[in-house]
Amino acid sequence: MLVAVALLASSAGDVSAEPKGVAGFVEGLPSEADDCEFLLDLCEGAQASLDRAERTPGASDVLAARQAAIADARIDDARDAARAIERKRGRRLACFDDRECRGIIPRSRKQH
Repeated sequence: MLVAVALLASSAGDVSAEPKGVAGFVEGLPSEADDCEFLLDLCEGAQASLDRAERTPGASDVLAARQAAIADARIDDARDAARAIERKRGRRLACFDDRECRGIIPRSRKQH
């Protein structure tokens, strides 16, 4: 649900000096729970795109390339959101390591 709101907000053509894109949307989220819900939605979308890209036959070059590009863009959005949340909250939230974000959001360097 929050992903749809973010997409609508970013496509509204706001010309203010507010931050744009995913990071700007994260800034407007009032709570850590909202931050996590948004991040998990983005991770789920990125994972679905990755799965779709992996299932696309290589013989369908154009479609495979398109699916891979969509997956890359969704991964970038999720990672941008995670960086914005970490900047906003001053720390990495527990939801960064939830099942939905595994393989999407890099693990904390402290966990290695």
